[in-house]
Amino acid sequence: MDAFRKNKGFFIGLILVALVFLLGVSLAALSYLDASDADGRLLSAQREVKLLLDGHEFPAFKVAPKTDKIALTGESTEAAAKDLAELTARQDELRKVINGDPDSAIKGRVSANSSELASTIRQSVDEWKRFAQDKDVRLLPNDQCDFGFRRYIRNPGTSPRKDLVRVDQQRLIIDYLFRLLVESRPAGAPMLLLSVDREPVETFVIIPEGKPGAGTLGPDPDGVRNSEADEFSPTRTFRRKDLVETLSFRVRFVGSTPTFRTFINKLRNSGRPFAITSVDVGLPNAEAMKIIYAAAKDERITVVMEKPTEFTVQIDYLHAPEAPVAEGEAKK
Repeated sequence: MDAFRKNKGFFIGLILVALVFLLGVSLAALSYLDASDADGRLLSAQREVKLLLDGHEFPAFKVAPKTDKIALTGESTEAAAKDLAELTARQDELRKVINGDPDSAIKGRVSANSSELASTIRQSVDEWKRFAQDKDVRLLPNDQCDFGFRRYIRNPGTSPRKDLVRVDQQRLIIDYLFRLLVESRPAGAPMLLLSVDREPVETFVIIPEGKPGAGTLGPDPDGVRNSEADEFSPTRTFRRKDLVETLSFRVRFVGSTPTFRTFINKLRNSGRPFAITSVDVGLPNAEAMKIIYAAAKDERITVVMEKPTEFTVQIDYLHAPEAPVAEGEAKK
């Protein structure tokens, strides 16, 4: 200790030199490790480049025979770019086919707020009532022609809170389907309209992980008990995530086969992107039969040639979502 006290500067200098030495050794070791890692990545990249240049042999499948090796050359990249352009063009064509004639598309109007949309819905319901009366369309007792919108019509002061454009689009589609069905009825043929139902899209939530359709919008599992009689979930649909979007509807009525057939044909030939997803045919219950025969009597139909049938038709209105914009590409 005496020596340290007498030569304090000398020993401090030795300690500093030792620390610098250790630091240098550590930095050298780290540099060596980094260099080794960089060499490993370089060798891996070189192997990948060699594989690309040598080509890859794809296995044979049932739908495609075995092919020669495909290498990353100017010719192959040009062919790949050409294939991509053709696939993109084909995708655009399919999107146009799904969407139908743009001039005939049924689009929702952008409402200023939910109260305005609720007022528009009530106005449509009043028009549907008058139209049903004018065309002598029979309804079930206490039916208010609130097709799919019972939750708002029968609960004054309530209104949709989100997805206003889609809800308004549903209103317009229901209006189109209702009028088309009535116009499909042969003169003098009685009709009992049971319901026109819709999906309550404004109540949909994101489906949690672990359940079918996770990450997509769908009916709230806890809200099904609160759904109205004129709301439903389709048993079949053309909806496919990121490919085809749909709005589903269900039309239920009692009438004649010619009415049903004409309705389906008019729908198919409308030029609009409708798809029939399900048709159920059955016998109407006693109450429906009583209403139908009362209508036939009012129309002075003395002989009913065909026994009335109950039809349930599920319909999808299709829409192809816009193609994703590539990075760096200006959105049109």
